[in-house]
Amino acid sequence: MRAKVFPKGKHYQSKKYAFLYHQKLLIEQTFSYLKCDIKNNVLVCIGWLQPQDCKDRYKVKIEYVVGYEPKTTILKPFILPSKHIHMYKDHSVCLHYPPDMRWNEKIKICEYTIPWVSEWIIFYEIYQITGKWEGRESPVHIRECDKNIGVDIND
Repeated sequence: MRAKVFPKGKHYQSKKYAFLYHQKLLIEQTFSYLKCDIKNNVLVCIGWLQPQDCKDRYKVKIEYVVGYEPKTTILKPFILPSKHIHMYKDHSVCLHYPPDMRWNEKIKICEYTIPWVSEWIIFYEIYQITGKWEGRESPVHIRECDKNIGVDIND
């Protein structure tokens, strides 16, 4: 994924914080089980998720840098990473194919990323039973170079 270059300066930094704070409020109001904090221009949300009818609870971490798709990582239980389950070596997961929707700072994490990670968990539990991934797949499939970032590279 190519890095986006943003203008630097106090105005941009305060606007960036405002976007992060707005996302934080929306997430905490919609999903009270996620605890969020803003550190080094990155919104970090951590919490336990168990979609309806799933057997396990999953501790997830969502890291959001303004202008980029959030990086979503499964912290617990331990899952062996594999391209077959759309999980990168760092345990972050592939939740969508970027050309289908270009991410920007106005897209609400609570409306996309969190439901997508819930779907990923459901597909993962089905995969454990059937050995077949039932979720949608990108045409190029999963590559380490495509994983999302979890740090602000513009500081």
